[in-house]
Amino acid sequence: MPLISRPAARVRLPFAAAGVVLVALALAGCSGASSKPIEDYKGEPKGVDAPASSAGGAAFAVWLKDGAQFAIALYGSSSCPPKVASVSVTASNQMKATLAPAPGGICTRDYVPHTTVFATPSGVTTTSDVSIMLPDTTLTLPGLRG
Repeated sequence: MPLISRPAARVRLPFAAAGVVLVALALAGCSGASSKPIEDYKGEPKGVDAPASSAGGAAFAVWLKDGAQFAIALYGSSSCPPKVASVSVTASNQMKATLAPAPGGICTRDYVPHTTVFATPSGVTTTSDVSIMLPDTTLTLPGLRG
């Protein structure tokens, strides 16, 4: 009898392991995997006007390429610019932005914009407002109309 039950146990083990892997993959898909920047540069986002709310150096976010991408503009030193390292979806039309570590060293005392561009994550609806949480503020990407 032990010879008969042994092969059955060997067959069940790979199926059980496959089930655990599938559950882990499904949960990872719901966890809001981080998206890395596709572009990062000095200045305000290319090809769009900065919103009036950015006067005085306030951070802002704008849609690019008809919602296929979005940009986050942060203000700070030109020699040690604040950069967004990644974004992750945390809830329906809500994202969390993680800032890159400060480079250290001596930074100039100027105050200029720096832009980081991301592909719009799947599951984000561009026709509704999108909130992007930063450590010290929340930015709003207004929904695109028609």
